[in-house]
Amino acid sequence: MRRGPKHSPTRMIFARFLMGMFFLGFLPMVQAHQVASVELEFQDLGEQWRLVGEMDIAYMLPETRGVPGGLPLSREAVMKYPPEEMARIRVETDATLRKLLRITFADEEVDWKTEFPDFEREPFELPEEAGDIALMSTRIVIAPVAGAGELRVHWAGEQETELIILIEEGENSGVISTLPGGSLVLLKRLESGRSTPAPKPVMGGWLQLGFHHVMGADHILFILGIFLLAPRWRELVRQSLLFTLAHSITLGLAVFGWVTVPSLWVEHLIALSIAWIGIENLWIRKICRQRLIFVFGFGLLHGLGFASVLKAKLEGVPRDGLLGPLLGFNVGVELAQIGVLGLAWILLWPLRGYLKQVQKYGSILIAVAGLAWLVQRLFFPGAPLF
Repeated sequence: MRRGPKHSPTRMIFARFLMGMFFLGFLPMVQAHQVASVELEFQDLGEQWRLVGEMDIAYMLPETRGVPGGLPLSREAVMKYPPEEMARIRVETDATLRKLLRITFADEEVDWKTEFPDFEREPFELPEEAGDIALMSTRIVIAPVAGAGELRVHWAGEQETELIILIEEGENSGVISTLPGGSLVLLKRLESGRSTPAPKPVMGGWLQLGFHHVMGADHILFILGIFLLAPRWRELVRQSLLFTLAHSITLGLAVFGWVTVPSLWVEHLIALSIAWIGIENLWIRKICRQRLIFVFGFGLLHGLGFASVLKAKLEGVPRDGLLGPLLGFNVGVELAQIGVLGLAWILLWPLRGYLKQVQKYGSILIAVAGLAWLVQRLFFPGAPLF
């Protein structure tokens, strides 16, 4: 009787090594997922232009910003600092903002000053924030410049740190955002001297935000779990679109305030979904109705996870201004998912002779990671594993 080819122990070790490299290829994307943001409101007061917001003090200080897994400072602890330390915080915040922001009018840089209204209060008090996070009210004041042109803010944050600006202009109110290296138009002045709202892009920087949000460890592992069952483009695109449709539904419902689910439970269930997709890969052999139902259901769940990130960034935006950010975010997520699937397919190509081994051991790794996250989020919430 004819038997199938046997793989020697050396070849099996080599195959497992290549499979490890397959997953290591995604580590740069996983490790880069530390999202922070600077959120400001633009005000056109006629005699001056303002950008106002509340700065995360830990993000402003050189010793605490950019630290992987770094935690915010305690509001109560910061309010007990001596006057000289509070003065240092103001100096460092101004210096950090000047590194992050550049403001131009008609392509010429304009001067601006930073004010800290909290220190004008009697008694002194930092803004209250759930979770005892130390924030500091900040005003960036710009003296209006004569002539025609665009008032533009340029952003130079690190990695995925984004700049989000709310512009209150009556019916033209909206929110715009950009990632590092981008710029935003805040106002446009005509030759007549009249200021007019700058045209808002339909999607703003939300497409970029959706794209980069997928580069988190949990989302990438879920997408890889989908990939490993059937690494064929037709099935992959079908599942990716189904997943995007599902999370678009719950994301929209949550952002509009029609659905509210405790974020803690959502995080637990997302970890469970990652474990499930890995385990399911071990006992089903092809795309079936059950798999599609699970992908859709888990998409609904992940949409609630996305909402916990997006809803806070859209706070204060009128409902008629939410469609563009939602559309851009969802398109960005789908493009990122297709990108991850494409990269996975390229990395798998040298291992095509060991497809079954890659599917088996890769699914085991995904299941173990999901279960580890679940245990960590249930019992050790203060000790992230990845």
